[in-house]
Amino acid sequence: MMLEILFTSTAVTTRQDYKFKKDDYLIGIEDGAYEIIKRGFTLDLVLGDFDTTTHLDEILKNANNVIKYPNEKDEIDLELALKYIEEHFSNNEVYIYNATSGRMDHELITIKLLIKYANLNIHLMNGIEEVIYITNSYTINEQNKRFSLIPFNDVELEIIGSLYEIPKTRLSILDCYTSSNKTIDFTTINVYNGGVILVKEV
Repeated sequence: MMLEILFTSTAVTTRQDYKFKKDDYLIGIEDGAYEIIKRGFTLDLVLGDFDTTTHLDEILKNANNVIKYPNEKDEIDLELALKYIEEHFSNNEVYIYNATSGRMDHELITIKLLIKYANLNIHLMNGIEEVIYITNSYTINEQNKRFSLIPFNDVELEIIGSLYEIPKTRLSILDCYTSSNKTIDFTTINVYNGGVILVKEV
């Protein structure tokens, strides 16, 4: 089973593609919940403080479960969803849509959440890119795809089978030269110590 989270406080771009399936567990946050409803699906769960949506009544009518939080809280709504997943599900892929196309502070926090919840198999999707946090070997099986590696802390890795190969190297948060690479055939990223954010073209 896949867990799909749709989060948005702004209009969804026309590039965004949501491929929900009937057996997916759908979580809606704010107007992301409304986007799921508009596509003819019922929400398994809707959660948040609902301080930005203008469609609350319709959202509540089309949700199997609702968790409402106070406006003043320590976590953003997306982290509350990840905490729920961590507590109630395991060994599932988590796809989060539209959490990286709005407020800059939320985008940066969302990237940090990938690291904080590295035990969950999280994929951030924005219509043209996928963002994941990798801590071991990862292979991109598609040709001529752009990708970047962004270290948020120290990491030791190598890149094999790309336009710009990198031998086993230690990177710090200050290193920026692992951006805008391209796959050739099967590109493998081996992470030996630490972890790194991977942004890849879809």
